[in-house]
Amino acid sequence: MALRLLAIDPNTQGGNCLAVHLDEDTGDILFQGWTEAAPQVLAEAKGNSPLAPHESLVRFPARMRETILEALRDNAET
Repeated sequence: MALRLLAIDPNTQGGNCLAVHLDEDTGDILFQGWTEAAPQVLAEAKGNSPLAPHESLVRFPARMRETILEALRDNAET
């Protein structure tokens, strides 16, 4: 498996960064972010789409919205 970095938090100071990766073998997108743990947020999310035991909700700050969208647009055909 080869991961390609598509986007990284523009406010990063180095390690432990919020990021979006592309699995070049499968085309899958991987999100590296903050694991959401707030019970109220998880309950609301589960009301929309129940989380399987192997799934998690990952939070990204609003400042990354355009960065993520741009990265996905630029790599849409990969």
